[in-house]
Amino acid sequence: MRKILFPVMIIIAFQSWGQTVDQPEPERPLPKYTNGFAVGLKVGTSGVGLDIYRSINRRFDARLGISAFNYNARFVSGSATDDIQIGLNGKIKLNTINALLDYYPFKRVGLRLTGGLMVNLNQVNFDGAPTRDVKFKDLSFTVEEVGSLSGKAEFSKVAPYIGFGFGQPFLRKRLKFNADIGFFYQQSPMISLVATKMLQPSEDQGPVIEKNLQPLKYYPVLVFGLSYRLNK
Repeated sequence: MRKILFPVMIIIAFQSWGQTVDQPEPERPLPKYTNGFAVGLKVGTSGVGLDIYRSINRRFDARLGISAFNYNARFVSGSATDDIQIGLNGKIKLNTINALLDYYPFKRVGLRLTGGLMVNLNQVNFDGAPTRDVKFKDLSFTVEEVGSLSGKAEFSKVAPYIGFGFGQPFLRKRLKFNADIGFFYQQSPMISLVATKMLQPSEDQGPVIEKNLQPLKYYPVLVFGLSYRLNK
């Protein structure tokens, strides 16, 4: 009898051990997700602004925001040895409104892919005049006699955006750091020039300037910010 029971007990023990090994480990619970709204402050190459987030589900949320920044600069065309050197005072206006959709491919981390549209109100205004009196052979002309130059650079009002970033406002904690990197396609700038007196023939240089500024059609976006979820 003992000779029969001993092999049976060994078989039962092996079967129990096999069932324990084959049993899958329980899946880790997903991190806390809270549906609702969030607000965010941001700063970057598109200016300083505010975003409002609306959650859709763990994979998607929508963003609506605005950014703005003004910058004054001084430009000088040509070198000091040129016959004429133009000094330009420029005002750069960065103004954008974004409507974006964020996609989170992973449920446990805040890595996101982003696409959408920008209402692009970016603009550059400039005006200027020669930096000094102009001498041509035996003739000399004052700055006032040479004239002045003013103009404006505008871009396409609607620009598609694509990028990626990090930060899921509706996952875990209410306060989150976030970052975005990407670009929007604002097309080449449209230049308008107005010149007076001796500089008036320069008004036809708009297309030349547009060609030289073609790289600006891809506007880089690098933004850092903080978001705060309104729902507990």
